[in-house]
Amino acid sequence: MTRSPFVLVPELAAFFGKPARRYVVRRSFAYWQAERRAFGIILWGRPEEADVDEICAAHEVGANPLFRGHTSLVDLRAVDAVDFLAFERLLAYLKKRRDDWSPNVSQQAVLHRGGFAHASVVGMFQFLRPGHPVKFFDDPVAAYDAVGAADVRAELEELRAALLDIPAIVRRVQTAFEVLPPRAGFPAVARSVGMSVRTLQRHLAMAGSSLRHERQNHMLRASERLLEGTELDLDAIAAQVGASSASHLVTLFRSRRGTTPGAIRERRRGPTPVARPALVLAKTSTAKDARAKPKRKG
Repeated sequence: MTRSPFVLVPELAAFFGKPARRYVVRRSFAYWQAERRAFGIILWGRPEEADVDEICAAHEVGANPLFRGHTSLVDLRAVDAVDFLAFERLLAYLKKRRDDWSPNVSQQAVLHRGGFAHASVVGMFQFLRPGHPVKFFDDPVAAYDAVGAADVRAELEELRAALLDIPAIVRRVQTAFEVLPPRAGFPAVARSVGMSVRTLQRHLAMAGSSLRHERQNHMLRASERLLEGTELDLDAIAAQVGASSASHLVTLFRSRRGTTPGAIRERRRGPTPVARPALVLAKTSTAKDARAKPKRKG
């Protein structure tokens, strides 16, 4: 049986749905879920205080009793530096929530590549003294094996490579489109990343993109999720993703994907089973029927 791929979701609330493979992307990390058995975080760059608040929100998912017994993988390999204030904020949160979160974790692996920044984060566990076993690795194969997630390693490594290959400004705009309402305008997107529309357009142009291009990318990704996971018709999907109409969505898929929404839904779900004709059984008379008394005429 082929397992479902990891699906990008806009909010952590989706992690409480039916067991599946999901991930969210924020400015400096991606948080993923492999059904209810394994969770992980992929960090990059130099996480700041605002990022820590979002990291803490992700860790709150793992503190829920629904996920008791899960394993956890912390991937630090792409962290470039540690912000002192952010580090203190994260440490304070983890110490405060340790007794609620730790009992839910059966095994945790920390994947690092050495260096001062990584030594700082690894050393944090000495202060935390978590109540669950923690192991440290510089080999991803061993790390994924340790948390029982060897079956998703290749896909998550591919996802990590794709995320790290995206320019930071493009990733921030993609995240904004995921979080904002479907028909949010470009000014709202620009405000969410702390820039004017003009400045944001200039930065995106330097990265080989544009607000229009990223909006279309978002509509395509969101539509593909709905095509695969729901029975909504094209008009409803268009309304949910911010497209002006179903025909607009079809045109977008043809120009950017070279296919149609209907073809994508059919391909991802597989062919519809051919229904067998129902057998119609004729009612046969029985001896009991034959013995039935005729109705008396009034």
